[in-house]
Amino acid sequence: MEEARVSESLVRGVGRPSKAQPFRSFVVDLLLANPRMKSLEVVRRAKAAGYTGGKSALYAVIASLRPRRSRPLGHQDKIPGEVIRHGVGAVDVRFTDGQTRTVSFLASRLEYSRFSVVSLMTNDGVETLVRTMVRHYKEMGGVTLLATFDRSKPVATRTDADGQVLEWDPSFAYAAIELGLGVEVRARRGAERGLGTNLGNWVKNTFFKGRVFAGETDLERQLEDWVAKNNNAASLENGGQIGNRSPAVLLTEERQRLRPLKATPETLALRVPVVVGPRAAVLYEDQSYAMPAEAVGLVGALYLYLDKVVVIAGRYQTTHPRYGNVRTDEPFWSGAQNRQLRPGGLGRSSAKTSSEAPTG
Repeated sequence: MEEARVSESLVRGVGRPSKAQPFRSFVVDLLLANPRMKSLEVVRRAKAAGYTGGKSALYAVIASLRPRRSRPLGHQDKIPGEVIRHGVGAVDVRFTDGQTRTVSFLASRLEYSRFSVVSLMTNDGVETLVRTMVRHYKEMGGVTLLATFDRSKPVATRTDADGQVLEWDPSFAYAAIELGLGVEVRARRGAERGLGTNLGNWVKNTFFKGRVFAGETDLERQLEDWVAKNNNAASLENGGQIGNRSPAVLLTEERQRLRPLKATPETLALRVPVVVGPRAAVLYEDQSYAMPAEAVGLVGALYLYLDKVVVIAGRYQTTHPRYGNVRTDEPFWSGAQNRQLRPGGLGRSSAKTSSEAPTG
């Protein structure tokens, strides 16, 4: 009889039976229906269903059953060469002659060393963004494993209510693959991002706010001086962990973990899906690119370079110059800030047949 009591205690555990354990399945059903339900609400519903035990016991059951949400890589501890942050912004700039102009910019910052690069852009289109990103990677010395963006525009075409990407821009997605770069968009809610993590707002509030510039050259000079000052100053955020060294010093350490850059702004091609129309031409951004008559109806791809456009459909390939040698690295005040990039004419030159796609 004593052996039977010992066996029973081993089965149910030592001590009094827990009043919370019979409600495990009840808690599981609630958390499956709403994983973010507050523990206090779970306790309230359990008591309404007949639970008579203490809150602490039920809280322990809830904690053991609640699904654990893993943080994205961009939120993990900072490791050299793993994460770079990008912030796209636009701001109204005032000049001493009374004029006001809207300029776009891209800010990039390595998460470990906090080394930053900020560039003015002619517009915030995908091509301009990608080529500016590549210039930043070249200046930093290589590519990280992951790039995180403060907002989904213009890298995504569809997002959900929380700002998470449902569909990437196809040209941007192809460029990211060519660079071997993982991409993530942070939640748009400030509380989830944390204070001071939006690079676009950081540049606006700490550089542009309150400044008046003598001209375009003065704007570029002040921006360059401001970025250099930040990169050569000891980082307060990293000071307690990395010996209070400046981002420029930490960059020499981080460069050892960066991967080689696979393309330059000049050699990188953006890929755009196209269809050869009934007039044996491909239409892209209001420009027509001639194709052989045999290619009519074929699905293909348009590869956009800085100085040329290559169209491939099936075994047919044509190469065309870009209209006016439009570039994405021209000064923002050259009149291009309010227009889209327009690649080139009817393009009857350099047509050839091939089945090999260009490499970016």
